[in-house]
Amino acid sequence: MNHTHPVVIIIGTRPEGIKMAPVYHALKHAGIPVMICSTMQHDQLLTDVLKLFNITPDYELDIMRHGQDLFYITQSILQKTKEILLHIQPALVLVQGDTTSAMAAALASFYLNIPVGHIEAGLRTDDIQSPFPEEMNRRVISVIATHHFAPTQAALDNLIAHGVKREHVFCTGNTVVDALRIIKEEITHGILEIRSDIYAQVQRCKQAEQKIVLLTMHRRESFNGGITTTLQTIKKLLLSNPDLFCFYPYHPNPQVMHAINTVGLADIDNLMMCEPLMYKDMVFLLDNAHVVLTDSGGIQEEAVSLGKQVLVLREKTERMEGVATGLAHIVGTSPAMIETSLAHALSHSHTVSDSAQQTYGNGYAAEKIVALLKPLLTQTHTQDITSHKQTDLTGAVGKNKNNEDLIIPSTVLKESSNKKDKSMKTVCVIGLGYIGLPTAIVIAEHGLHVIGVDINEEKTKLINAGDPVIYEPEIYEKLHIVLGNKTFHATTVIPESDYFIIAVPTPITEEKTADLSFVYAAVKSIALVLKEGDTVIVESTIPVGTTKQIAHMLQEKTQLHAGKDFYLAHSPERVLPGKIFYEIINNDRIIGGINPESLEKTKALYKRFVQGELYLTDTDSAEMVKLIENSSRDVEIAFAHQVASMASAQGLNPYHVIELANKHPRVQILQPTCGVGGHCLAVDPWFLVETFPEQTTLLRTAREVNDAKRDEVVDNILSCVDTWQQQHGTPCTVALLGLSYKPNIDDLRESPAVYIAQQLLAVKEIATIVCEPHVKNKALPEELRDYSVSITHAVEQADIIVFLVAHTRFKAIDKKSLIHKTVIDACGILYTSQLQQPKQSFIPAQNIMDTFILPENEDISLVHHASSLLNKDEK
Repeated sequence: MNHTHPVVIIIGTRPEGIKMAPVYHALKHAGIPVMICSTMQHDQLLTDVLKLFNITPDYELDIMRHGQDLFYITQSILQKTKEILLHIQPALVLVQGDTTSAMAAALASFYLNIPVGHIEAGLRTDDIQSPFPEEMNRRVISVIATHHFAPTQAALDNLIAHGVKREHVFCTGNTVVDALRIIKEEITHGILEIRSDIYAQVQRCKQAEQKIVLLTMHRRESFNGGITTTLQTIKKLLLSNPDLFCFYPYHPNPQVMHAINTVGLADIDNLMMCEPLMYKDMVFLLDNAHVVLTDSGGIQEEAVSLGKQVLVLREKTERMEGVATGLAHIVGTSPAMIETSLAHALSHSHTVSDSAQQTYGNGYAAEKIVALLKPLLTQTHTQDITSHKQTDLTGAVGKNKNNEDLIIPSTVLKESSNKKDKSMKTVCVIGLGYIGLPTAIVIAEHGLHVIGVDINEEKTKLINAGDPVIYEPEIYEKLHIVLGNKTFHATTVIPESDYFIIAVPTPITEEKTADLSFVYAAVKSIALVLKEGDTVIVESTIPVGTTKQIAHMLQEKTQLHAGKDFYLAHSPERVLPGKIFYEIINNDRIIGGINPESLEKTKALYKRFVQGELYLTDTDSAEMVKLIENSSRDVEIAFAHQVASMASAQGLNPYHVIELANKHPRVQILQPTCGVGGHCLAVDPWFLVETFPEQTTLLRTAREVNDAKRDEVVDNILSCVDTWQQQHGTPCTVALLGLSYKPNIDDLRESPAVYIAQQLLAVKEIATIVCEPHVKNKALPEELRDYSVSITHAVEQADIIVFLVAHTRFKAIDKKSLIHKTVIDACGILYTSQLQQPKQSFIPAQNIMDTFILPENEDISLVHHASSLLNKDEK
């Protein structure tokens, strides 16, 4: 074998990590050069598995994004693995199973004429819609693969029936059994320690003679109601059968979280819910479970290998071997089937033969695969794939094993001047952030040539490589399309253009005045290339009167006459993160021009892509409209905060008081939380205060009220800490749950929760930890990264738990895990309306911001705290 060409293993999800770990170590043991490329389709879940198996990826593509879909995952992996494979030039690429990572990496290898080995090949349901998209993924891989490693004889037969030549197929067993054997042995010998709360609960179940049920469910085909129906069935069974105890490590997918909250599982005594478990803890639960309910393919194999009864929560399974043993039973999401099958599985004893438990292998499949590969690799002469390099590469970005950025040089996209359509207008968008990049993409989608400019050279490289840097639904796919069409590219130098759109940030200074340095820097750069007939549009949020100052600056620097030689307007953005692409096109726009000609020029551009109404006005009006829109919301929030403070002073629950007040037909008070964040609401009112100091006393007061709310929460936490330490005589740990500025997003701009965390971390006598499931650790402020933990660890380690942001995932925290914890609810996440329960006797709410310790069996929903705004429309 040519040792300069290694075997590359592609992994992207937790199951792939589990099943490929034995293969990686077997290749290493055999002396075959091997490299791991992790797409990071799963992020922390995969990282935990690799750490368990002592594996460090050589490359991490870091593709995981909040809200990612199949289009994004496929395009991202296809592009990035292409560049990695060109860089490595492997002898063989090994993929596993049926994930999108495996399919896209196999396709990239095929395009580059690199042989592909498919581990766990040949599984079939013969229905490409079930499971979706896994069945189609495995078929695509089977067409591409050179070597097929089937886990069972049935899988081998499937491959041959689908036209794969017999000499290319090998029956090896499934490597998941290898991983199961390794981890179970380490648990048995005390090498691995099981999570304390899981271990303790299993022991309690044994003492109480409760039968253990393990539940997992996450398949897309169940998103249309199947998960909700199943969870309702499980809830009914648990409530009527106290001799059962269910462990439910739930998947953090938003659809799953919605089903959990809809059904209301958090308060069931004989149910333990938790975030996804580490593999060692899952193996421990599988080994101790009486019955397993799952829609997972891998867990079906593991459960059968442990001799467990499995109810398959799917209409079809590609693992019929388990059904043939009598251990697996297909029940789908039918309540009747689940109830009947579960009762039968629990009430009948089952004798399981050794052969049945070895249905999916004997635990040494990886060694067999490597033994088969070794002569194949020796015989195969690897082609020089450098000949397949293309001249239109857009580059790729990943991480090497030293955690250093890997940037493959990209070919700069250039248009030859002799081919350029002279009638096509060129638009230069300056500032490629949350507004600028989506705006540039939308304009490029509508037939104009767009150049995006940013002072950050690294960012422009990433964008040209297809990585948008920021998160926004659809942005990855849209960016790739406009890059592929060559209607957009990014640079650090402002070129000559017909239109210039300024979309740079306008932060606030410590003196609470607008920092216009970025805007003015953009204006100065435009002045260097501005020519007669050009139009300049400011989308950045700016104080009233700024556009006129820009006109004066450009006239002075270019000697061109504003409104005659060049045109100038202000059209403020009015979009909501998460809906930017829709709102750029469909929202009404305000356009303020310095003269009628400027209005017409600007209108002509926006008509190309805006379907909403275009309202024309002067620059001062346009500037003020944007500022008063956000200031209006800020004042409403401040009122909600003061209501909360008044209710707290009287010992009332503010959420209950506000809910009652909102029963008035003309009253709609917002909900308080821990402060106001986001770049707009926390900043824009100060621009008006700066410009109109005598006329903005209300706005100033509202800003002060909203900023003070953060310190109010800090003071309450410190008071709780002092009380706790006096009672216990030892230091305590405080867990802050949520850091983003509003629920279910990854945006930390001006976040009050970040401010609160920073203040508490400065108090050295307190052990503060933070948890933000929507933000990757490396994206957190540097001073917070070392204190970031998972939801599970936060709840387990903390003495005082503070809910700062009402993330949906926090609503699924098992309330039993909060027993004997001091809990502060600063966002209303624990509030349950008493108005929906009129038959219950009234229980007075405790004083807002008081601490409480939840005793056994107390209804946590009746105890609430804290304030500031929770408003889904806040930007």
